[in-house]
Amino acid sequence: MNGVDPRTVLYLVRHGEAESNRDNRFGGWSPAPLTELGHRQAVAAAGEIRRRAPTVLVTSDLARARQTAQPIADLLRIEPRLEPGLRERSLGVFDGLSFVEAEARYPDVWKRLASREPDAVPEGGETADAVFTRVSNSIERLLTDHPGERIAVVTHGLALFHVFSYVCGLGPPSHDHPVFVLVDNASITQLERRGTHWRIVSINDTAHLRDMTIG
Repeated sequence: MNGVDPRTVLYLVRHGEAESNRDNRFGGWSPAPLTELGHRQAVAAAGEIRRRAPTVLVTSDLARARQTAQPIADLLRIEPRLEPGLRERSLGVFDGLSFVEAEARYPDVWKRLASREPDAVPEGGETADAVFTRVSNSIERLLTDHPGERIAVVTHGLALFHVFSYVCGLGPPSHDHPVFVLVDNASITQLERRGTHWRIVSINDTAHLRDMTIG
């Protein structure tokens, strides 16, 4: 093995609470920043990630993800690599709107999205299958570029769902998934890849947030 760990480990971090989460808005590609609670969650997640000692830090380039990655970068003294492929799904004209506003302005598309129709796309948005493709391609690039390393990845809720779909072999959403996964803000999920096989070590670990309060 020449001293190279045969496993590549991914520590997947969902960004801390953003204003869009707090205000029941579509985050999408909007510049929604972290809330005060979200910043504290990011610091707590960074402490746990430091304990796991990743050698690489990658983050979506959206503001809420970059703000979550910054405390990790500061603790580990690692420059974060920006990866647009790990962005949240863009919902076009829905991005930044509250759920109430989106339903009132675009009732037909809203209804189709609420029914999880895979081809339901607001104007200017991405199909769910397109998001699956770009997210899975990003994960494959990480595995190719950093074999045998421990990689911290800061991304988004729906992006992480597509990671799970990819890892579990479910394929894109048009394959009519029987399950949906949504992890909590600032949670950590650990996956390991050995050869062509995946191991799911933990999902939605929030132990580092147990003493977190909203006040």
